[in-house]
Amino acid sequence: MSYAPPPQQQLPEQPQAKAKKPIYKRVWFIVLAAIVLIAVGANMGGENDGGTDSQASGGDTGTAAPAAGEVAAESAEVAGESAVAQPKNPGIGEPAADGKFNFVVNGVDCSTTQIGNQYLNTTAQGQFCIVDVTITNIGDKAQSFFGDNAKLFNAQGQEFSADSGAGMYLEDSSSLYEEINPGNTLNSKVIFDVPAGTTPTAIELHDSSFSGGVTVDLQ
Repeated sequence: MSYAPPPQQQLPEQPQAKAKKPIYKRVWFIVLAAIVLIAVGANMGGENDGGTDSQASGGDTGTAAPAAGEVAAESAEVAGESAVAQPKNPGIGEPAADGKFNFVVNGVDCSTTQIGNQYLNTTAQGQFCIVDVTITNIGDKAQSFFGDNAKLFNAQGQEFSADSGAGMYLEDSSSLYEEINPGNTLNSKVIFDVPAGTTPTAIELHDSSFSGGVTVDLQ
């Protein structure tokens, strides 16, 4: 006797699950992304507008560069004011005060190379420049005048010291040492031994070796 297997029962078909949409295709994600893009675009537009306004404002308020002619005129004006502001040194025949002494340079002579007589004399290494100067004591006490305190200058700025030894051979030099009382005046000749051909341009005179001195132009 044969055995027949029982018929298999068919199970009902299960419904297939719907596939989920990717997140970037969902409506709420698209709406949110659109809002973010609009906000970022608005911010960038505001910054650009602000920069443009600032540049425009800066351009409006900036001062224009002065013209070349105006700059030259201003420079000339400043130079003129500087020249006027600088005090001019006194010259020959003009009073020049330092401390207790008032000096007046009467002239300068650089034409000799020997001072003295046939028995007692001295010869210059180069040439002698003799500065004739009048000194008045304008203080209230006696003051000593030393010709050695004077300094001579040429156009190159070289400084020459006085030759007090040569003054001993020049009659009425009165440059070695002289005491001057208040109100009194002394005429002196200060001697300088300078290179041949030197042309002095100024002399600096002092009432003492510690004073600031005063410069007198000789040209």
